[in-house]
Amino acid sequence: MKKHRFSIPLAASLLVLVAGTAFAQTPAGAAADSHGSHHPTATASPAPQAELSEGEITRWDPRTLRLTLKHGEIKNLEMPSMTMVFRVADASVVGDLKPGDKVRFRAEQANGAYHVQRIEKAP
Repeated sequence: MKKHRFSIPLAASLLVLVAGTAFAQTPAGAAADSHGSHHPTATASPAPQAELSEGEITRWDPRTLRLTLKHGEIKNLEMPSMTMVFRVADASVVGDLKPGDKVRFRAEQANGAYHVQRIEKAP
């Protein structure tokens, strides 16, 4: 049988890499106990529904329910500023908003597509 020899710096680096990856995957608002189990903290709160992103409508197609927004950062999706197409459940989500309107909105990702859940004219 062949013995494997690892150097201590290599082993330590691997340990840090594995531990760092596990920590990065810990859900926000969860704390690990001494056994590595994760439990919600007493101060954890659900993501605020009021957390809205800002943007401008560049195109709206009520027939296909596709809304194109030039938007700033979308924090809940960890998405940088860009222009992209979103889907909406039905035309009533957009209401009387039109291209050129500055808006605030909440988007989510579901089934591989981005959906605007809520949108309102920016003040």
